[in-house]
Amino acid sequence: MKILLIEDDKFYAKQVKVFLQERLGYQVDVVRSYKEFKEMPSIEEYKYVLLDIFLEDCADCDLVDELIAQEKPIIIITSSEDLSIFDKYNRKKIIDYVIKHDMVRLEYLIMKLKILDFLEKYGVLLVEDSQSYRRYLYNFFKIYYPYANIMLAGSADEALEILEENDDFIKVVVTDYVLGEGSTGLDLVKRIRQNYLFEDVAIIALTGIDVDNMMARFLKSGANDFLQKSFTNFEFVCRIDNVVKSLIQFEEIKSHVNKDYLTGCFNRRYLYDAGIKMFYALRRADKDISIAIFDLDHFKKLNDTYGHFVGDMVLKDFAKILQESIRGSDFVVRYGGEEFLMFLGSCDRQMAYNIIEERVRKRVLERVIHVDESEIRYNFSCGICDTKCGESFEEIIKKADERLYEAKEVRGITVA
Repeated sequence: MKILLIEDDKFYAKQVKVFLQERLGYQVDVVRSYKEFKEMPSIEEYKYVLLDIFLEDCADCDLVDELIAQEKPIIIITSSEDLSIFDKYNRKKIIDYVIKHDMVRLEYLIMKLKILDFLEKYGVLLVEDSQSYRRYLYNFFKIYYPYANIMLAGSADEALEILEENDDFIKVVVTDYVLGEGSTGLDLVKRIRQNYLFEDVAIIALTGIDVDNMMARFLKSGANDFLQKSFTNFEFVCRIDNVVKSLIQFEEIKSHVNKDYLTGCFNRRYLYDAGIKMFYALRRADKDISIAIFDLDHFKKLNDTYGHFVGDMVLKDFAKILQESIRGSDFVVRYGGEEFLMFLGSCDRQMAYNIIEERVRKRVLERVIHVDESEIRYNFSCGICDTKCGESFEEIIKKADERLYEAKEVRGITVA
């Protein structure tokens, strides 16, 4: 992702650039004056603009309006905490407002960009029986989360149907209390919580008036938060941000638990947790699944000759090749020291063989790792098995492992 930072304070600009590049991997281009900005041929390539509103040559110009006219989402950064300035730019419908006093505010900016990314990656479901208010919520949401994937529903049944069709995609539900077809948001929350945990889907409830302890009833039924419809712009945004932040933090914790630190591949915990669920879901849909197990040839000799640092470089390089070779529904596991497992859904053993031969083998044969004056090349053996070889998840893994031992005899790929 590319971000344009318009900031005349060189030290602060450097801090922001380093933070966003190292923590999020973003490319940040810095412009230090209004004049420099005007000389840019285009800003089309930038997803967001971070803007200091008090540039030396543009203390009170219309740069915000220029950027809005170009439909560029803006996050304002400033050292001023003047409420009148806050109100002025709030009315211009900027995404957010960041004070640049200390590192805490930079952490806020990092989290804000993570939230925007999260809502671009996953879906939001807005549930409201009034078509006009549903459209209002949609347009409102798009101002503050411009790349969010938003779906709309007018009743509890319609919302549940959309959730089921988009399982693992919709992560936030915003629902009114009064819904169409005689249903209520309270009923919807209870039904959602029968199938989705708090870390799976976050729910924010809306209502025009809090009567009969409605707020407490929503929260006790499983809503994450509650808002009256008289909310202010940034109150709504803060509530959305807070529930999404919780989802992100849970996802990060889960990623740390389920991923191998060195290679970034999934670990055995993930394989026997999420992997086994995926396996039986595909089996119920009568889909083929292939398991491929890889072992790097002569890896001990490589470690003994060049040291563990170089061995780690080879492991990370091979893991990267494997992850670049799979499709969206597949995943790679670091199965042992120099062993990796590839889970291939909707894929028989011949297709798996073609993927490994055409995508993995060719890339590995072309790979050279340069260490000092040495050129390191490596290769692998692989065993493949699919659901025609066995019924259970464990049986197919066991047979793929047996094929691997056969493959190591010939330093190639063996298919069951």
